[in-house]
Amino acid sequence: MVPPLKPGDDIARAKQWMDEFRVKELPVVKENKLMGFISEDLLYDSEILRPEVGAYPLIGQSCIIPGGSHYYDILRVLNEHQLEMVAVVYNEEFKGVVLISDILKEFAKTAMVNSQGAIVTIETSLSDYSLSEISRIVEMNGSTVLGANVRPHNNDASLIEIVLRINHQDVNQIATGLSNSGYKVTSSFNTEDDSFDEKDRYGLLMKFLDP
Repeated sequence: MVPPLKPGDDIARAKQWMDEFRVKELPVVKENKLMGFISEDLLYDSEILRPEVGAYPLIGQSCIIPGGSHYYDILRVLNEHQLEMVAVVYNEEFKGVVLISDILKEFAKTAMVNSQGAIVTIETSLSDYSLSEISRIVEMNGSTVLGANVRPHNNDASLIEIVLRINHQDVNQIATGLSNSGYKVTSSFNTEDDSFDEKDRYGLLMKFLDP
């Protein structure tokens, strides 16, 4: 639903569309080819002022995905370029954009986010990581792993962090079982109440995206 700009469009149109569609970037397209994105920062940089958007040093020329991409791949590209939208390109032709807000809506539908239950965060080394073992410990305590995200540890390159969605609220026995098996349980969250709203889901998505 976000329209592309043409290289000859003036900056007034770019600013108007950014306000209208509540975005910080817009794609610039010439003859169905993506030239790049113009950002809000570029438009308001007093040292770059240009009359037309095509004269700006556009960014994100490689922030593209093929049609039919999984949203995990879209998230990866968005994170690499630190943009809020990615261009969809098919047969080298620009077809539109996907916004990070679109991905949030899809991510919020997954069991990892949308199910009732607790979230447990644990740490271990990559060599000791075994999802099957973690699932076995959880299931031995009468629960099920509904989803798991694995990411590098922020402060220790030798460790990974695993975020688990468990289908039960009481995770004390699970935490004990994981600890006894060598996993460090760093946090747990009970998300049964209504306070786990869209803002919390966005926070979980950002936690998943952070390098």
